[in-house]
Amino acid sequence: MHRWIAPAVLALAAAPVFAQLTYKDCAALQATDFQMTELLNKKGTDGAAPDPDLSEPTRMDVQVVTKGGAYSHSNIFFVERLGNVKYYDGAAKKVTLMGKINVWGKADNGLMGIVIHPDYEKNRWIYLWYSPNQLIGQNRQLRLTRITVKPDNTLDMASEKILINILASKTDTWHSGGPMQFDAYGDLWAGVGNNSSDLNPDACSLGNSVLSRTDSTNSAEWGPSNTASLRGGFFRIHPDSSAKGYSIPRGNFGEYWADQFEKQGKADIAAQYRDPKKVLPEVYVKGERSNFSIGVHPTKRWLGWGTVNYSNVNDEFNITDHPIFTGFPYYHNNNIKTCDHNIDANAPRNTSPLNSGVADLPPAIAGSINNLVNVAIGGPIYHFDPSLASETKFPPQFDNKWLVAGFQAGMWAVTVDTNTLKVNNTLKVDNGIFGSFKIRNHVGSMYGKDGALYILNYDGYYDQAINPGVMRVTYKGSCRVPVAAADPKPQGYQKIWLSQAALEVGERGRHTFALYDLGGRRIFSAEADGAARYAFAGLLGGVSPRPGVYVVKVETAQGHFMRQVSLL
Repeated sequence: MHRWIAPAVLALAAAPVFAQLTYKDCAALQATDFQMTELLNKKGTDGAAPDPDLSEPTRMDVQVVTKGGAYSHSNIFFVERLGNVKYYDGAAKKVTLMGKINVWGKADNGLMGIVIHPDYEKNRWIYLWYSPNQLIGQNRQLRLTRITVKPDNTLDMASEKILINILASKTDTWHSGGPMQFDAYGDLWAGVGNNSSDLNPDACSLGNSVLSRTDSTNSAEWGPSNTASLRGGFFRIHPDSSAKGYSIPRGNFGEYWADQFEKQGKADIAAQYRDPKKVLPEVYVKGERSNFSIGVHPTKRWLGWGTVNYSNVNDEFNITDHPIFTGFPYYHNNNIKTCDHNIDANAPRNTSPLNSGVADLPPAIAGSINNLVNVAIGGPIYHFDPSLASETKFPPQFDNKWLVAGFQAGMWAVTVDTNTLKVNNTLKVDNGIFGSFKIRNHVGSMYGKDGALYILNYDGYYDQAINPGVMRVTYKGSCRVPVAAADPKPQGYQKIWLSQAALEVGERGRHTFALYDLGGRRIFSAEADGAARYAFAGLLGGVSPRPGVYVVKVETAQGHFMRQVSLL
């Protein structure tokens, strides 16, 4: 994250209080509609489970436990920068140590990320992002690894499988990344900072700062604008049980921009983007400096995050539904030059001898929100699920709203146009709708499967934090949308019906059909005579599709059709 200085908050736009958060036939939201519960903290205050040794928590993930279809409690998996992996048992209200990772822990390096697999209850896999305490030559490493958790909730270190190793800086201690999130389709999204010493933006021409041509440690052209590096952006993979441990979803950076350059008649550049040595297939976003946070819309696959830039007037938030280049090290904020150079924002080129990727880059994209806050920390994007039977889930007023925050500077609910993803407005909520309780210092947050908001409070600077911990925010207001019933099974020609148990095709005659996710990955295909019911128990080994949007293709002798279907 890096710049830990007093915030200077700038207003984005004035708007009537709470006007952005409305829902038909529901009363206006009030601060009393939301309730905060301290789950764990260092001092054990306000009924929280005490963890006297709690120090520098960096990330968390939440496991929601239900009994008889009703919410029971939440378990929290979280990590500390210097290597501890911990577990909060929501039933016992107790924090235990799961294990310790051997990390190189200085500044932004150490154990910086954790996420549990969507099928954790079955495979007990967790994924960690850390800086191992071993060098590659003179360079440090950044690592994504998978570890199995034993039945006693301790780490089986012998099970560790390294998925990704990134060559990091020789000397720099900042911006190592770590934010991770699974979407509803089982894809894992992760962010990596530039991990370069770039703190002298006024010295581009001197060769010892952000655009150095000789020293990779002092060059962001070695990472953020290098398509053959995972540093300085986001990557997206689909973890699995294969020998490699993951596959590549359709539509990542290389594939997407190869298609775009082909449409522009630039076949030679498109061919380079299809070369996995020139553009790593895992890459989704490039051009980042310190992208410390992540928020992924679970079904729409919007990616949102905050970026900490050179000074407290240049931080930005970004949201996108496709791969982009955000401009760094040449541009930041509203496409402001980072220093004196002649690189065109509309057609940037990385001609550095340290660049091992494609020279011709996509246009630099200006930040979605600029100058809102110092030390920009993004948050989650809410998906209101009408089929979720939860008495405490966030209300429909928050549907598709994106939470963003600043270190020691509050929290905002952001409204975006669902078609263009342009930001319409922001609403400060920490002293408004959430005004009945105090968010001590938001450093990360997420929505659980119960629809509640979980906030990781850092509460200070690194090891100087006074009382870090995790809180759960629930809704207890009057706006209640009836739980959605299953769609009635359609009758007639070329109809489909999707549920958690099966997919039914009301089709006459012999037909074939296939089910795909929105990334183009085929989930399964089959054929039958007449109307047919395809039970997921047999086709998917008992695993139901996750909530999300899918594509069904049906072919018959009379023709074929394709349509999107939604499984909430």
